[in-house]
Amino acid sequence: MNLLCVLLGGFIGGSLRYGFTRLIPAPYCTFVANILGSLALGLAYGFTQLADVPLLHPFLALGLAGGLSTWSTLAKELGEMIKRKQWWRLCKYLFWTIGLGIVLAWRGTIWAARIYHGV
Repeated sequence: MNLLCVLLGGFIGGSLRYGFTRLIPAPYCTFVANILGSLALGLAYGFTQLADVPLLHPFLALGLAGGLSTWSTLAKELGEMIKRKQWWRLCKYLFWTIGLGIVLAWRGTIWAARIYHGV
């Protein structure tokens, strides 16, 4: 059953990421996908700490967040910025991706508690 949850979450996450590539130009689509993946991971961690729902973690953390986020595309885009010597753009992109990703993962744990407790 865990495998099915991971597959379903991965399908949804991958489909969302594909949709972002059709709606948002690169590298912004990668940024949005990674940020939302961080949020999904934070929510998954928060919910698994509070609720005894064993299939939620494989679905949200492994499937959805894993299928949505894309570190390989981030690395490719950063490599292209290095080749073009776009140092300022590279620094901003990396800073905001990692910084906002950490903040949203942290906030996701807090929002999960608020959702769980109905606050």
